[in-house]
Amino acid sequence: MTTTGSDVQAGQPVEVYRAANEMEAQVIKSFLESNGIPVMLQHEAISNVIGFSAGPLAEVGVLVPEPLAEKAIELLESSEDDDEEDEDSDPDQ
Repeated sequence: MTTTGSDVQAGQPVEVYRAANEMEAQVIKSFLESNGIPVMLQHEAISNVIGFSAGPLAEVGVLVPEPLAEKAIELLESSEDDDEEDEDSDPDQ
């Protein structure tokens, strides 16, 4: 496994989200970092070599420092709730 991203603060990194691919992981990373949470991405090294974009080898773990994990999960859940509300209120449906 390889990791990329900013240095993680004191505390063991813990996975708070499992993204389907690198692109989704980068979006989640940007969202959390914009809310002051440092993020590290963890993925199978082979996925970068071969370029998987789907399936289990393409999945990317989103890790944050353990003391900030609860806040990160709350932000992600809040964001999902907001997305669902936006879909429900879409006038084009």
